[in-house]
Amino acid sequence: MEDLMTAPMPKNSSSLEKKSDSPEINSGQESQDKDLKKLKRIKQTTLTKKVWRGFALFIAFIIIVQIVVADKYDTQVLVIEGNRAVGVNPTTESLDFGDMSADKSVTRFINLQAAGVDTFISVWKFGSIAELIKLNKNNFTMKEGDSEKLEFSLYMPPSAPVGETYTGSVWIFKLPKQLW
Repeated sequence: MEDLMTAPMPKNSSSLEKKSDSPEINSGQESQDKDLKKLKRIKQTTLTKKVWRGFALFIAFIIIVQIVVADKYDTQVLVIEGNRAVGVNPTTESLDFGDMSADKSVTRFINLQAAGVDTFISVWKFGSIAELIKLNKNNFTMKEGDSEKLEFSLYMPPSAPVGETYTGSVWIFKLPKQLW
């Protein structure tokens, strides 16, 4: 019984090993070749998609990190009655313009410092207060070690309704110039 299990197969007895010139077998071979080419194209396409997805994921990661580390300041102003009345909150954690009567303006400042490397600064304003705030400088580069004083001016138009509170936020992005 052992002899039957370990006996080698005859080398020339298989009809599958012989190549045939019959059209049926050749068309089967051509079909396999087409399938292999199609699989290679799919693999290349899949690789290209993976590379683009990886690149998009990397860019999304960079954007998320920049949003997380941006300086964020809450902003608000309350419209009050009176002629040229202003009440400013002295806090440094927010851009609180306080209480203002119509047809009046007030200015708040934020000091920036570029430490380590050249830094690109971009300021974004959001909310109902965004259109009322004017900025002295935006989208600029600070050299290493420079300091800059950003000036946020708010003018309350004469048509502002008394009792209205305008709110929003200011985000200051500081991007290392080396990324560009």
